Amino acid sequence: MVKKKLLIFMPIIEIGGVEKNLINISNFLVKKFDNISLITISNKYKNKFDNKINLISFRSKFWNFLGKRKKFFFYV
Repeated sequence: MVKKKLLIFMPIIEIGGVEKNLINISNFLVKKFDNISLITISNKYKNKFDNKINLISFRSKFWNFLGKRKKFFFYV
């Protein structure tokens, strides 16, 4: 049996429609894939994701206090 893996990249997770859909789709895909990893800069909404999703982000909470535009600047 082949194990299915999925890697999702979302630079910034803030409150919004795209982020809500990301959470819903990721939690649904946990049932379909064996290993799901999400790469992001902010870990503020970590509790919204299923525990089986491997969230890869900075350990520092510094990024949670910056605005969306300042976070975006670091990605450019």
